[in-house]
Amino acid sequence: MVHTKSLALLPRNGHSVPFAGLRQSLPSKVAAISPFVDQLMRFILNFRRADGSEGDIDAALHEALANAVVHGNGENSCKRV
Repeated sequence: MVHTKSLALLPRNGHSVPFAGLRQSLPSKVAAISPFVDQLMRFILNFRRADGSEGDIDAALHEALANAVVHGNGENSCKRV
């Protein structure tokens, strides 16, 4: 389940920009990565228009999470990413 914070406007360089926060974790298991990324991509697409970069975002999320699970936590399912 994804828990989200409310949208807010935060100043950045003198301009207000939309901001969406998300707090979520997954067990350090390779099998948990794809379902998590699928859920995360649905969340992301609620806040931005599809522009063709979705495949790149998906790949970057998979790579970052795989690195965290395998190299950071040694696939120890007691640990969370």
